[in-house]
Amino acid sequence: MASQNTDTNLSTVADETMDSVNRFVAYFQDTEMWIGLGIKLTGVALIILALYVASRILTSMVQRVFAMRKIKEHDIVTQRQNETLSKLAQNTIRYVLGLIMILTVLGQFGVNIAGLIASAGVAGLAISFGAQNLVKDVITGAFIIFENQYKNGDYVNLNQQVDGTVIEVGIRTTKLKGLNGQVTIIPNGQIMQVTNYSLENSVAVVDIGVAYEEDMAKVEQALKEIAKTVEEKYHDLFIEPITLAGVQSLGPSEVVYRLMAEVPPTQHFAAGRILHKELKAGLDERGIEIPYPRTVMMPPTTSTKGAPENAG
Repeated sequence: MASQNTDTNLSTVADETMDSVNRFVAYFQDTEMWIGLGIKLTGVALIILALYVASRILTSMVQRVFAMRKIKEHDIVTQRQNETLSKLAQNTIRYVLGLIMILTVLGQFGVNIAGLIASAGVAGLAISFGAQNLVKDVITGAFIIFENQYKNGDYVNLNQQVDGTVIEVGIRTTKLKGLNGQVTIIPNGQIMQVTNYSLENSVAVVDIGVAYEEDMAKVEQALKEIAKTVEEKYHDLFIEPITLAGVQSLGPSEVVYRLMAEVPPTQHFAAGRILHKELKAGLDERGIEIPYPRTVMMPPTTSTKGAPENAG
């Protein structure tokens, strides 16, 4: 009797297994299923292609619109602002169309988009409590952009720690390129202080020391002549005449004079290097000494204190 029950159970399991296999095979042999799947995949491909083409067209239109803006050739600030807004608008178009593409593709496979959006709103509220730094980055990025704190091409210092040229201002991060080519990516939420060297004209400040023995009137006259020569030689760099501020300090071995020059934004580094070079050459030509540290070697003196007297 027990043997008959065991045989019956095994037969039942075998029949159920065969039925599952047959249904599985029949599913993949269903022509209508493959036709429907092909139609869905074709629709998805067309949607992706259409949105890709739309993205290219819209970003090109945005780029052309910003390129058509009438900006003066020497208005560097407006040019950088224009470039920043252009890239931001293009990225926004890509993000929006990408989201539309995802939702549309999910809808092709029977996903309830309305319910998904409603759920995303509730889920987003819950996620926001756990992603406060991300929300802070986005909000701070929006204020940076709309308040025009800095833009692409500006030379800035952030938090008195990192400086460089802004190569991209995003909603979440800012990218800086340093003098050595390194790229630093900083979350916008961590930016507490911004020093922008590109909003207004820069001022090159150069200190030069001369020896105490030099005649002050002669030195000041020489510095003014050198400054005049530099202005004529580099007339495109200096906006206002180079100013001799006077004696800045009295050092251990030199009298320090200060010169100041107004130059275009971020050009104070180049102007400072040029002034140092021309001042050195000009002072050398006029025989005015620029002091430098010297080392004086004193030979040891022979002491006879405590030495034994010669017997002879």
